[in-house]
Amino acid sequence: MQNIFTRRQIRLQSGEVTSLQVTRPVCLQVGSGRVWVTIEGGRTDYWLSGGQSLDLPGQGLVVIESVNTASKLQVGLCRRHWAVRLGGLARRLTAMMRRFGSRTKTVEAPGSCGR
Repeated sequence: MQNIFTRRQIRLQSGEVTSLQVTRPVCLQVGSGRVWVTIEGGRTDYWLSGGQSLDLPGQGLVVIESVNTASKLQVGLCRRHWAVRLGGLARRLTAMMRRFGSRTKTVEAPGSCGR
């Protein structure tokens, strides 16, 4: 079992199985081959081929099997997950600036054109 923290390459031979303990939302991208994916507590299994991807939930065990051919995969944070995280950070920073903005004075530099 592997714990995913960064983008990771996975290569599986035909019939080979691997499992991942997912601790945050990640994206599984199939570069080549065909894989079967099942997610702990999920109601369905997934069949993915080269060029397809699947968003994996934030918690739980994921089992992946390469079917009928060798497969190359990448697992890591998806761009949309980074966008969500950055958007949340931007909202928090904006709220902090509003909260503290009323407590600060704006001081103009000498010789500025403020008047």
